[in-house]
Amino acid sequence: MTIDIDTRVKDVYKLAKTYPNNAELQEAVGIVKTLRRSRGQLVYRSEQHKIDKKKLKAEIVTLSKENQELEVQIKIKYETIELLKSELTQINEQMTQLTQEKQRMIAQRDRVVAQLRKIETEVEIATIKVRETNDLFQKFSIIWTLIQSLFFTADDQQGYGRIDNKLPNFKDKPQMGTSPADIGRNLSDK
Repeated sequence: MTIDIDTRVKDVYKLAKTYPNNAELQEAVGIVKTLRRSRGQLVYRSEQHKIDKKKLKAEIVTLSKENQELEVQIKIKYETIELLKSELTQINEQMTQLTQEKQRMIAQRDRVVAQLRKIETEVEIATIKVRETNDLFQKFSIIWTLIQSLFFTADDQQGYGRIDNKLPNFKDKPQMGTSPADIGRNLSDK
């Protein structure tokens, strides 16, 4: 059918060349040329549309693949974020524990420093007292008092340094009397 139309169009062109003064024939040729141009543009646009449609399909496929890859990457990043949050929580807990431990150690250090300053003060006072006294027994008494305050706690008062003058109770053994007669008699028994 296309060949038949093309043949007829060629015949119309020949007639228009043969009868150039025929206005109706010239107008028909103009309409045919316009229609052929329109048809050519339509075919061109149709081909462009097909090409654009193929490109669009290809872009959709590409974008779909990229979207899937991005979803996978997002999922991986989300899992990584969750893992990092978990690690951060553990680190925060450890930091809290370390901070509390540091605070305990600082408090303990401050107590030790205070005790050392107290000991230093007691030693300085004892040193001054020892230098000021001339009595040897008093010097030893000051030093002994210092030693007791440094090494023996108030809770552990066992009477260090006191001499127990009580005699043991020997009820089953005869005791030596302290009168002169008893002393004389006991000496002669031997």
